[in-house]
Amino acid sequence: MNFQILDADYIGTQDGPVVRLFGRAEDGKSVCCFVPGFEPYFYINAEGELDKLSTMLRERFDVIKKVEIVPKFEPVGYQLSKKPMLKVTTMEPRNVPEIRDDVLGLPGAKEVYETDILFRNRFLIDKDLHGMGWVDAEPSPEAPFSDDRIYCDSVFTAESIKEIEKLSISPLKYLAFDIECLPIDGSMPVPETSPVIMVSMSFSPAYKGHDTVVLVAKNVEGAGEDVESFESESSMLNRFFEIFQEYDADIISGYNINDFDIPYITDRVNILSNSGEYVKSSVGRDGRVLSYRKIGNRTMVSIPGRVVVDALPLMRAQYSLKRYTLRNVAKELLDKEKLDVAPSEMEEYWRDSGEKLLRFIDYARRDSELAMELFLKLQLLDKHIAVAQVSGSLLQEVVDGGQTSMVDNLLLREYGKQDRVIPPKPADELVAMRNRSSEGLKGGEVLEPKRGLLENVVILDYKSLYPTIMMAHNLCYTTVVEKDRPEGETIKPPSGGEFVSSDVVKGIMPSILESLLQRRVETKKKMKAASSDSEYRVLDATQLALKILLNSFYGYSGYTRARLYSLTLANAVTSFGRNNILNTRALINGTISKVILREGSAYFTEELSSLDPDDNIVSLSVVYGDTDSVFVQCSSKNDVSLDDAGLVGSKIAATVSGSLPDPMELEFESIARRALFIAKKRYAIWVFERSGDEWKDGIKVKGMETVRRDWCGLTSKTLNSVLEMVLKEGNVESAVQHVRGVVDGVRNLDVRKDSDIIEDLTMTRMFSKKATSYKNKQPHLTVAEKIEQRTGTPPPVGERIPFVIVAGKDLFVNRAEDPEYVKENNIPIDVDYYIKKQLLPPVERILGVFGVDMANLDYDSKQKGLFDFSDKPQDETLEFKKKEVDEKVQQQTPVDKKSQSSLFDF
Repeated sequence: MNFQILDADYIGTQDGPVVRLFGRAEDGKSVCCFVPGFEPYFYINAEGELDKLSTMLRERFDVIKKVEIVPKFEPVGYQLSKKPMLKVTTMEPRNVPEIRDDVLGLPGAKEVYETDILFRNRFLIDKDLHGMGWVDAEPSPEAPFSDDRIYCDSVFTAESIKEIEKLSISPLKYLAFDIECLPIDGSMPVPETSPVIMVSMSFSPAYKGHDTVVLVAKNVEGAGEDVESFESESSMLNRFFEIFQEYDADIISGYNINDFDIPYITDRVNILSNSGEYVKSSVGRDGRVLSYRKIGNRTMVSIPGRVVVDALPLMRAQYSLKRYTLRNVAKELLDKEKLDVAPSEMEEYWRDSGEKLLRFIDYARRDSELAMELFLKLQLLDKHIAVAQVSGSLLQEVVDGGQTSMVDNLLLREYGKQDRVIPPKPADELVAMRNRSSEGLKGGEVLEPKRGLLENVVILDYKSLYPTIMMAHNLCYTTVVEKDRPEGETIKPPSGGEFVSSDVVKGIMPSILESLLQRRVETKKKMKAASSDSEYRVLDATQLALKILLNSFYGYSGYTRARLYSLTLANAVTSFGRNNILNTRALINGTISKVILREGSAYFTEELSSLDPDDNIVSLSVVYGDTDSVFVQCSSKNDVSLDDAGLVGSKIAATVSGSLPDPMELEFESIARRALFIAKKRYAIWVFERSGDEWKDGIKVKGMETVRRDWCGLTSKTLNSVLEMVLKEGNVESAVQHVRGVVDGVRNLDVRKDSDIIEDLTMTRMFSKKATSYKNKQPHLTVAEKIEQRTGTPPPVGERIPFVIVAGKDLFVNRAEDPEYVKENNIPIDVDYYIKKQLLPPVERILGVFGVDMANLDYDSKQKGLFDFSDKPQDETLEFKKKEVDEKVQQQTPVDKKSQSSLFDF
């Protein structure tokens, strides 16, 4: 039988552990496959007589099944030969962590390796199986290894199992749910006192012809067929779990279900059961009941055989939004409105038996519908499925965890193939020591920019810079020279240390990176030939997953909590990168310096015997660089078209690439028609990128307030407008007048009449921990406290708290207020704060390049300003300022005098 692996675990039997693989087959059937015969083990690195230690181990620990002497390489360092180690096999997986510390107390035992790998992962790694990978399982005539009910269509024991290549995704079933609880006196519900009154469920594909089902814990009249009513909360919840198992979903989703719905419903089941109302909360494919566990601020949920995917953390990871409420996310990303019933009105709506109750039901239904739409329309899982397939990790691990576990998985697989062992995750003491040493880790090179407004800037980008550096120079834990030395030359990075070349031994990390890079190239080729949208979508997710993993290995080498850590390796990578960008600048500014455009081709001076009158000579100058990107200004007496600039960029990129070791490569990426550089890592560009035979443009911003969420929306909108006018239109005067108009609007704001602008003045900050854990008072904490005082419940940890600053004489931090409360009570806003602290400073950083300062921008139409007391008419004064700005612009930007006299003439 062929099926796709969704989840894996194991059960204990008299004959040892048995792995269970859960998945879905191509024909749509859910599968539970038992695989017996795999044993848990770990390694011991020891000194002295291994035979004696082997005997001692068997005598001391009755859970040890066997001990073998095996040749292995140690985790780090170039080594001439393998070292004998002990491979210890135990009876049960749990025996490995039980005895590992005691083993180290035996004479001669130095280190233990691979003692913290989950048994299911050990099985997948050793059998070369991957999460969300397809397998071919040969059923055995033996009966399944469990008498417990398994909620799957097909349950069998496998005689053999192997991975097969298949591009498609099995027909997964999605279930999104949302619960409604009855607030008491409008306060936030708590499981001890507030019952669950409704459960909304959305399905894809449909459940018995219904896309949604709403369960209601009271009799309802006039509702549709997809509404089921019950006499009590417990009977409603029993029906919820019955549908849950009957539908047999692969992906369980919802919005904030990990931190609210699942813990709440679990706690309610326990409370009801303790009071004598039994609820069978079976959700796992093995019948396991719903449960959760808290780890710090995180809530971990695991359902055997299924994957729990909360949409909220995915939205936070994949989209940069001011707020992540379901209402805001649905509006911004789906253009759909969330129905709303205020907590203070819920009791009233629930007591009603007519229209209000029906509206309440629709409100509940919409929440699960929106959660489902977020998954399907935004394709939230595509990338995670692809990462699971590439890294080998299970889908639940990819959704829950960071990139470290995925790199671990790839390294464990390759280390095993090359007879190397890997240490367990570091203890806190070792992490602390690494943290102290990591202060010596130096990052990438950032060149000082040529400040001001520049034209025709070609942007060149190093393709996968750090991964290709590791490949080109064979940088790896396994190639760093520590004890053993190779014959001949070694590779010596600018930062120090030594590494053996690939001629001596190919490093494991460069080998993995080479494979990932080659797969990405092949995947991109397949995308061009894709025969359907679904095939293209799978391939696109795969190439993105490969890119993510390619870029994860450098960070892993310098991550102090990684199994493998090497400051020498991490510094080697960045030092090669720094040298690389400096050498590139020297090559472009010195050796290359000019490109000649002739009849649609680009040449260097030495490639031509003579110059023709029609040749377009383009002078080159590196005006900025940041880690893996180089910005080159193209200056010419003649116009430089986009196609011309593309020829120049491609010519430079090919020449620089030719000077680099394989597989390092500099690529032409785009052209900035105008670029405004303010400081390192702070710039805005009007950029053109080739798309087929066309050029597509847009404005890209780095390090400015347009992309920072701790500034109010009006700041971002104003800056975006200013950048449009300056970069696209070249009209600084229009930008100045626009800012003055915005400032005037804020100065004369009337909350009653202009309540919509409150949204634009709202700032948000993450409520990342309990208020008592903060050392200093902050605006969003003030608002959180006020919300708790008014409702009885603080906002949940992890939510972004919106706030505005209201007028008054109190400290700034105490004048933060809930925007909704401000609108409802018509509270005046502190306009001076917004103008002088939010709006004008970031605008002045841009327009200051042209000699415009804050005094030019701060304007109030209802008060006399500086211009009103001048002897000159206001328009003459503005004209004078225009000339000042115009002169500043001409100093900043070389402009073709034939076509324009100043930036204002664009």
